[in-house]
Amino acid sequence: MDVIFDREAIIAALTELADELVRSGMKIQIRVVGGAAISVAFDRETTTTDVDAMYGANPDVENAARTIAYRHGWPENWLNDNVKQFASHFDTPDDWTNLDVRDGVAIRVAGAQLLLAMKLFAARGRRDSQDIDRLLDACAIQDAEAAVALFERYYPEEELSERALRQLHERFGGSVGR
Repeated sequence: MDVIFDREAIIAALTELADELVRSGMKIQIRVVGGAAISVAFDRETTTTDVDAMYGANPDVENAARTIAYRHGWPENWLNDNVKQFASHFDTPDDWTNLDVRDGVAIRVAGAQLLLAMKLFAARGRRDSQDIDRLLDACAIQDAEAAVALFERYYPEEELSERALRQLHERFGGSVGR
């Protein structure tokens, strides 16, 4: 059974996760990204079926998430770290907002600039295009060059995909080079 998370459900699930981790004495940071982060930070209208987060595939976090899934009848992977392949190694503490920090557990949500860079890196067509447009607006990006510069700040060793370049061209016009 799929579960549909809107902003309130995401926050409630992450709060319950923090409760579970605090009870178990865990000391950990969970960094929420993707559609869930956009929903939390920007009250995105669309929903998501999972919460993408980076937590180092920690088995204690996964056990806590499974406990919550069982309690609510959710899929075991409602919280997953599959997004780690899109992680930037050039983010800073300023790129994260605290959602729930207590007793050694910190749940943080990525900010607009980092989310935009990650979405541009993933550039999964329709799946990401609305989020990219929303984040371009949130970051007050006015042209493709500024979007490319932001991407390069977080992924200096990567190149934007043809799909991401095409979306920037469609949005801003002009040429978008590599």
